[in-house]
Amino acid sequence: MNRILQVFYIIFSSVLIAASLPNNLLHFGSPVLAFLALIPFYFVYIKQNSYLEAGLNFALLTFLTQLLSSWWLGCFKEFAFITLFFTCFGTSLEGFAAGLVLYLPFAKSKRTRPLRERKSLSYTSFIPMRSLYFAAVYVFYEHMKSIGFLGYPWGTLSMGLYRFSLLTQIADITGTYGLTFFASYFAALLSECFITAVEEPKVLQHLVAKKYSKIRRKYPVVHSLSSGLILFASLFLLSLLYGAYRVLEKNPPVKYLGTVMVQQNKDPWKQKDDNETIRVSQRLTTDKIEELKNEGIKPDLVVWSEGCLRYSFPSAAVHYKYAPSGNHLTDFIKNTGVPFIFGGSYVINESPRQSVNATLLFDQKGEFRGFYGKMHLVPFAEVIPFADIPAFASFLKNKLQLPTGWHPGNQYVYYDIKGSAPKNKVIPPVSVINLKDSAEQQKAKEKEPPLVRVSTPICYDDSFPDVCIPMFKNGSELLINLTDDSWSQQITSEYQHFVVSSFRAIELRTTLARSTNSGYSCVISPKGEILFDMPLFEEKAGYYNIPVYAHKKTVYSILGSWLPWLFRLVFILVAVKEYLERNIPEEPLSERSLKKKRKKK
Repeated sequence: MNRILQVFYIIFSSVLIAASLPNNLLHFGSPVLAFLALIPFYFVYIKQNSYLEAGLNFALLTFLTQLLSSWWLGCFKEFAFITLFFTCFGTSLEGFAAGLVLYLPFAKSKRTRPLRERKSLSYTSFIPMRSLYFAAVYVFYEHMKSIGFLGYPWGTLSMGLYRFSLLTQIADITGTYGLTFFASYFAALLSECFITAVEEPKVLQHLVAKKYSKIRRKYPVVHSLSSGLILFASLFLLSLLYGAYRVLEKNPPVKYLGTVMVQQNKDPWKQKDDNETIRVSQRLTTDKIEELKNEGIKPDLVVWSEGCLRYSFPSAAVHYKYAPSGNHLTDFIKNTGVPFIFGGSYVINESPRQSVNATLLFDQKGEFRGFYGKMHLVPFAEVIPFADIPAFASFLKNKLQLPTGWHPGNQYVYYDIKGSAPKNKVIPPVSVINLKDSAEQQKAKEKEPPLVRVSTPICYDDSFPDVCIPMFKNGSELLINLTDDSWSQQITSEYQHFVVSSFRAIELRTTLARSTNSGYSCVISPKGEILFDMPLFEEKAGYYNIPVYAHKKTVYSILGSWLPWLFRLVFILVAVKEYLERNIPEEPLSERSLKKKRKKK
């Protein structure tokens, strides 16, 4: 295959992957395109001739996929070019590393010809293995790009499979990597079937005539390929049966949290202060609470979006109590009689000044009660490496006119909010029942509203299992995400972020609510269903009685991303085998073995 054709196939695959993800036309992606997207790239994969070629091919695929699927990063304020370029460049470096791993089974050894050659003695048995190996490497790549400081779990095949609800249920076992495995493995096997049909056209005639014994005898490659198809079909069927079981499973909520989510549709980056944002949010909140009051409903919690308060806490508590603008936030909260969670900032250290992107809790009396600092920051946007060095920070600020970013939060924080029990059922909060209490005291406590333990991953946080799993393990019963994606002004970015975060609800079998300033504000069930949502880019406040389910650990919450780590072990074994074949001299064959070999040929 010449280089021009290779590049064409790689571009074609990149376009298909980007088209399968949530975009302006397909808001929730396309599972069909996700299953077919890697077929063109597979034809490049089986024709590669060196480690360098394999690395460059994979790097080009990942660079283009990132560019075509996350182009909206170019709207990211003064970081626009830096964020888009470095995410594409960093992704291509990870792709290059994956390409080197991808070439391992194809490397020439002293003992055999390249396994891709049909004349190779090992070709027949290698055919089903190379498709499986291809899927394993692609899973490894997506895991590599989704973890660590440079972690960016966008542009993944699993995003395109959101609408395939029967299959997505396996996320509580494998995470999103099981979905990627099926999509990439299917593309590889379909490609192998096409290649075999072209190279052995008479096979189709024998299949139509049901001459299976002749196929096994005359076309061992076809017989060997069937083992891969059977493996895929078996795993896929089991996954769908498990998905059906999960979708049909009846799991009643144990309590509820009536929540007002405010979408004020204001971009804080374009506001000189937060007066307008607060004014609009107060109006929307008041209107919704009055509406609920007329229906005999009092909400348990009000949530505004990320970054809606511009002044830094804890000192800002005084400002919002006596604001010159007249937006006395604490009095407003006190008048509603409902706890509030806001997005803002908190100074964790004065000298040198270090601030965290935070959620801020106010109780129903308007008192500031605590904060949670965002754990996983956007690289080259919210945080720049070495920005804590004074000289480099000064260069960024004075020469490049770039802010030096936030500092990551260093602790998990939970908010206990009083919710409500299901109708005709009282759920006593376990933490307040004391065996030493009298019967009357216990009965009184049983009538108290149940507490709901809420954790609040901020924006990017809800994209990372390594942030949400510790929250869940330590008792979080409900995830409420506060997000500001208004800066993009793009439907694509809003829906992509929603799809990435929606898998956390399935992985942990817990409800996830998203309160954003422009969208996509919604409530997601533990099955990944949208229970409630609000339109994008509109001023609106919505209320939903969020169901909270029994806290039960999932396989994924216990084992984490075990699948890509299992594949890493496979790659190590393949590398060891390749090393041994290259460096251990082959023992001469006996006369009897030589005769058998000649006879076989």
